[in-house]
Amino acid sequence: MHFLKSSLLIMAVCVAMASHSQKEKGAIAINAGVGYSFFGLLGSLNFSIQDEFEMEGKATPVYTGAIDYGYGEHISIGIGGGYQSVSQNIKNYTYIDANGNETISNFKYEISRVNVGLRALFHYGNGKVDAYSGGKIGLTYYSVDVETQNVDNPSWLRTGGTGFALQLIPVGVRAYVSNNIGIFIETGIGAPCFISGGICLGFGEDRTSNSNR
Repeated sequence: MHFLKSSLLIMAVCVAMASHSQKEKGAIAINAGVGYSFFGLLGSLNFSIQDEFEMEGKATPVYTGAIDYGYGEHISIGIGGGYQSVSQNIKNYTYIDANGNETISNFKYEISRVNVGLRALFHYGNGKVDAYSGGKIGLTYYSVDVETQNVDNPSWLRTGGTGFALQLIPVGVRAYVSNNIGIFIETGIGAPCFISGGICLGFGEDRTSNSNR
């Protein structure tokens, strides 16, 4: 929670500094970082239900990436997405076996998801601060790997699949410390995460003068 508050504060300061677009046509920006999602937060919970079962969960952060191409003074188009996995260990799971007997066993499963989509951004940054908002439309693919100990896969555990994914990007900020290298913070509503941050690379723009255009 402290990380989230700090990130939003930094983002607010950067946006307050921004006044004019700084996305030139043909410019390329690359984001690579990690983020947090509700999928991961729920998957990492540890809890037990008395006389039922015990669950131990853990999740990786969302590994995110994006490539954006400057289409005009204010607009960029690109692709982006993320990867995350969640694993849960179920202990003392009670089920009815093929012979109709009540049996207690343990099993473990891992859910991996890959999200990818096309995104469009509107830029309103200035100089070395590139602030933007936009959205992404794409797909999320889920895969499930189940490890069992003499127990059939639970009927409630799906084997995976592909689903439609929409993400709104309320605010994102790239703050460049040199002409080509910087850091970014990006918020999101929808897959793959609600906040992410990391390193960004920018090519095709001259930021050394930090001029307003």
